[in-house]
Amino acid sequence: MVRVLFFVSVFLSCLPFLHSAADGNNSLPICPENFSCPGLGALKYPFYNVTDRKCGLIKINCTSKEIQFGGWVYEFVGKFDSNHNSDYIAIYNRTFQQLVKNKSCDALTYNFTPPSPSPLLYSVSIIPTITLFKCRKNLTYPQQQEPYFDKHSYNSYNKCKDHNFYYNYFNGTIPSDLPRTCQVVQLPAKLPSSPGLNETDIFSLLSPVTAIVFHLLDSCQQCQKKGLPCETTKDGLDVRCLNVINGIYIF
Repeated sequence: MVRVLFFVSVFLSCLPFLHSAADGNNSLPICPENFSCPGLGALKYPFYNVTDRKCGLIKINCTSKEIQFGGWVYEFVGKFDSNHNSDYIAIYNRTFQQLVKNKSCDALTYNFTPPSPSPLLYSVSIIPTITLFKCRKNLTYPQQQEPYFDKHSYNSYNKCKDHNFYYNYFNGTIPSDLPRTCQVVQLPAKLPSSPGLNETDIFSLLSPVTAIVFHLLDSCQQCQKKGLPCETTKDGLDVRCLNVINGIYIF
């Protein structure tokens, strides 16, 4: 009898801790291994459904057909598989389309993707792109800029107030001897087979629809190879793999 009373008292003393642990577990999301989204098919980490908070790095809203990363929101129009581990998501940027349609100089300096997240877990790239060289207008430098780009068979656009732009649709390399007054800008480009393409008209080469791919940090890739998601440690200085139990992520 004494022994029974002892175990009962021990059990009762543990109830507050058990209750606290249960509450803690209820606050932790249980994430599906993958989810299906109309227009994109099956998706998995680093993407996550908007209804499953904290289950990934890149938010997908299947209802509004939006993808969000870096605090920016885009409309997605489809997905196609790549030869690599990542899938390409085709996105549409309405603001960029309007700038291109109006032949605005702002289109030629448009930042199509937000900066990579900090701490860095993934980087973003767009495909295909066209490389532009944005060069400051200055009476001191035209004799340096024009001969350089003419020699390399670049097209030019000089109707913007403060800068001239030089480009070669079929040559995306960045020369090592680029004039010091010029900066590199990369923008989404149309495919060569697109109708209405005109190499002498820079705006005819730009596209509001492009493919975007996310490249996980090497440490995250190692987690992914093990079937595990990744996150930064609390101090933000390192990356760790999260645990998976029976095919579901426990964050």
